[in-house]
Amino acid sequence: MKRTRWLIFIIYVISFQSGIGQTVSDILSRHELASGLNSRQKIKTLTSIGKITQMGNTLPISIIQKRPNKYRFDVHLDEGRITQAYDGMFGWTFNPFAGADTLLLDGPELAQIRESADFDGILHSYRQKGFSIQLAGKVKVGSQNAYKIQIKKPSGEVMNFYLDVNTYLVIKSDVGLLINGMPYVAESVFGDYRKVGGMILPYYIQTRNGAMLTEIRIDTVRLNETMEDYYFQWKHAR
Repeated sequence: MKRTRWLIFIIYVISFQSGIGQTVSDILSRHELASGLNSRQKIKTLTSIGKITQMGNTLPISIIQKRPNKYRFDVHLDEGRITQAYDGMFGWTFNPFAGADTLLLDGPELAQIRESADFDGILHSYRQKGFSIQLAGKVKVGSQNAYKIQIKKPSGEVMNFYLDVNTYLVIKSDVGLLINGMPYVAESVFGDYRKVGGMILPYYIQTRNGAMLTEIRIDTVRLNETMEDYYFQWKHAR
């Protein structure tokens, strides 16, 4: 279960609140244009194939998303698959090396995978989320200048996102999390952006959760493949 716990934090989605200042509204509009939101909204399914490196091991992965809110993350091993998924209602995980049962997610883990399942991202569904936002100025992220956008959820959880001042693409995010009563800081760095189907997607994601460092490198992205709903449903997990 330790291995699967970290998978839920791999990919972060972003959210902003409009109408609270021209600067934030302008940044949001430029981000939507830069990331290809109009093209993304025409896509029904998105499949990413690549590799994950964690604790010195590199393994093949697949990430499958289906509009509006279905998501599946698989780590493929010779002996089987480790899976985390969300079917629009339930979040679940299955690890054949930890036990024979499919386990339902709850609490922060369920909240995180539910956000990952938002096909267009929290950035573009913020009105329904009831989040607040503020622009926390410009900061350095490595050698790059970035806008720091701070988002606060009703739960009190604070998420920070850093948008490159030139490209308006997200280059970093961080968030404080509480898992099983233990605090963690999850930090993600995004890079190697490429154009696919009119969208601009990161092909490289590095995530640090406490002392755990994870890297994902995407090799292939496929669009609009037929994907039945049962593939995401927890009752069909095994």
